[in-house]
Amino acid sequence: MAVGSAGALLGQALHLPAGVMLGALFSSGIYRLAGGDAGPWRSRYGQIGRLLLATVIGAAFGPDVIAPLQAALLPMMVVTTVIVGAGLALGWALARFTQLDIATALISTVPGGLPAMVAMAEERKADTTIVAAFHFSRLTTILLAVPALVPLFTSTHAATTATIPLTEPVGLWRTGVVLALGALGGLLALRVGVPTGDMIGPILIVGGANLLGAGLGPLVPGLRQAAMLLIGTAVGAQMSRQSLQKLREVALPAAVIILVLIVMGLLLGQGLALVAPLDLITALLSSVPGGASTMPAIAHDLGGDMRLVAALHLTRQLVIFILVPSLLGTLLRGQRRKRIATAKPACK
Repeated sequence: MAVGSAGALLGQALHLPAGVMLGALFSSGIYRLAGGDAGPWRSRYGQIGRLLLATVIGAAFGPDVIAPLQAALLPMMVVTTVIVGAGLALGWALARFTQLDIATALISTVPGGLPAMVAMAEERKADTTIVAAFHFSRLTTILLAVPALVPLFTSTHAATTATIPLTEPVGLWRTGVVLALGALGGLLALRVGVPTGDMIGPILIVGGANLLGAGLGPLVPGLRQAAMLLIGTAVGAQMSRQSLQKLREVALPAAVIILVLIVMGLLLGQGLALVAPLDLITALLSSVPGGASTMPAIAHDLGGDMRLVAALHLTRQLVIFILVPSLLGTLLRGQRRKRIATAKPACK
């Protein structure tokens, strides 16, 4: 955490887009590659950061978000279908032209969250190191490239600002209540097995209460910065020499896949801005297949609406968690039947 905090302060001092997150990611990643030990709490950093960020997002929800979210939901489902379909097609090609098995290839290329996709790989007996290396590379590339690319896409458009109403943060006592509610909602969602529960739970509980008029937000900006620090440190702490060595074996197809997903996301984002009542920055960051925790944080720094970005990314991840396991099960059952059918004549 000390290394991540130092990097976050440097990133902020250099005025980098999402500098707290990028600085923490780089410094903790370099520390890990240099042989540093992140300790047993490294997986908890990200979880606490996601709980905190989701609570901050939920506290920012209000009645003004309902209309644009409803209007954007159908177009975003189209964007989600295209992105997930592209990921599945790229996974099939990866398995076809490399030595990776179909489960490892598909889980590596479908753009879900890194921890959840690694967990899915473990469940399906895929190569978790390859999966982790692919998704880590995708997330870090997006975190580096998107803050620099989005201003280029928006430079010819009117300047946009975050649509979250500028109101005074709630007081200390109410902040404590909101944080407790967010943590409770996230932990309950994780306990019952909700995918990305540490993001969905707090947004549903705190955001739902706000939409009903509870007046639980917004929270002080420092909490969002703390969440970005924790998330960036957690992502960097997952870097390892073993992952880099594994990724080297499939470096070229991995680079092509990441490039295709980023370009497709940016183009789809432009289309989304044309058909939905979203500003261009929000539409771009909703469509680029980054993480449900990292893209909203970047959106706030670049002038987009982190609430809409979070809601739309969580929708995409839910589709992935529902679709991919059943699809993998069908494919693997088909492969087993083929192996059995080809083995029977040989036995005779």
